Amino acid sequence: MQQRAELQGRLIKLWSEKLGVPTVTVEDNFFALGGDSLLAADLLMDIYEEFGIEIDAAVLFLKPTIADLLEEVSAA
Repeated sequence: MQQRAELQGRLIKLWSEKLGVPTVTVEDNFFALGGDSLLAADLLMDIYEEFGIEIDAAVLFLKPTIADLLEEVSAA
């Protein structure tokens, strides 16, 4: 469980930095916070660099919250 909490915290930090938003929750929608397709691609590259996990771009569009994305990252 601690590993999941650490992973969640790291994803929150990535989103916050990428979107320039000081506070991000696991239920916030990436696109509602100002994300677009270019930022999504950049974020997915950051996730790859941070975790070594390649996530298809369609996943972020279908699962645009950290809570949803966390399942994908955990499963990879």
